[in-house]
Amino acid sequence: TLAATMAIGLGTLVVLATTLVAGRLAFEIDRDLPVGAPTSFFVDVQPSQWVKVREEIRRAGGTSIESVPVVTARLRAVSGRPVRELARGREGSRRWALTREQRVTYLATLGTDSEVVEGRLWSDPRRAEASLEEGFARDLGAGIGTELELDVQGVPVVLHVTSLRRVNWRSFRINFFLVAEPGALEQAPQSRLAAARFPPGGDDRAQDAIALVCPNVSVIQVRSLVDTVASVLRRVGIAVRVLGGFTIATGLLALAGAVSAGAARRGREVALLKTVGMTRAGVVVALAVEHALVGLISGVLGAVGGALLAGVVLTRGLGLEVARDPGGIAAALVVAIGASALLAALAGVGASARALARRP
Repeated sequence: TLAATMAIGLGTLVVLATTLVAGRLAFEIDRDLPVGAPTSFFVDVQPSQWVKVREEIRRAGGTSIESVPVVTARLRAVSGRPVRELARGREGSRRWALTREQRVTYLATLGTDSEVVEGRLWSDPRRAEASLEEGFARDLGAGIGTELELDVQGVPVVLHVTSLRRVNWRSFRINFFLVAEPGALEQAPQSRLAAARFPPGGDDRAQDAIALVCPNVSVIQVRSLVDTVASVLRRVGIAVRVLGGFTIATGLLALAGAVSAGAARRGREVALLKTVGMTRAGVVVALAVEHALVGLISGVLGAVGGALLAGVVLTRGLGLEVARDPGGIAAALVVAIGASALLAALAGVGASARALARRP
């Protein structure tokens, strides 16, 4: 019974945790993707090519066309401290923010998906200014008044942080960690980044047309990427749930084996119950209740463990909220517990078939 309880509970845990995580991810992909989000991005467009690229985008049915300049740079120092010194001992995103190749744009105004949360945008006419995304600023260890020294292909450029922004990255629109004010980087070597939304089939038409006139431009189709990710997540979820199903089956076999091993004792119990007047249907109900309690205990342990595991994966691993649909989570718990009890009852009664045939 102990082995069966552990196996059924573990299988329930795996199946429920995978179902909750997969369902939450599917919800994020299907519902939180904005309706007007771009479906394709165009990278490394040279300034002289932008007119041709824009024409091809429009011919392919592209709408909501956006384009911004992009300057590639390296971060040399933060408030006079060299990046190598600052990166020493840092790990993960805090080190990556310092050592990555910085993609910088310059804009007069921010988009609707960016909000200044500290400082003021382009408020100091005496210095070249920069606006940082708040999470990126935190990883850099920068704030209002921080001086950033950039290396733009060997030319030093100094920017002063005068504002911090909160960016809605889920908008899928073009956004940057680091934005400079107009006039700071116009003379630097640069390319353009563009985005557009296409009707079904328009992404492929635009990619084919642009490859003929501007073969250096890379096209990233977001719609196909999202569909691929969703498909992979569904397949992985199915595979893990199948493995969890095998674990549950192992537990049911262990339960049936335990019942069969005590067939002689169980047969005497059944015969005695019939002797004192219980019908065969009554004996079946009694056995079903007994084994359903084993499944119920297993289901409760597995369901609670699965819900906790899914919560940890979603919040700590993926940075998502768990309680988006508490009613759905409660329903999944009830179904998992009920299914464990029902399957255990069926396995126990099935393994007691010989005992049930004993005559008084």
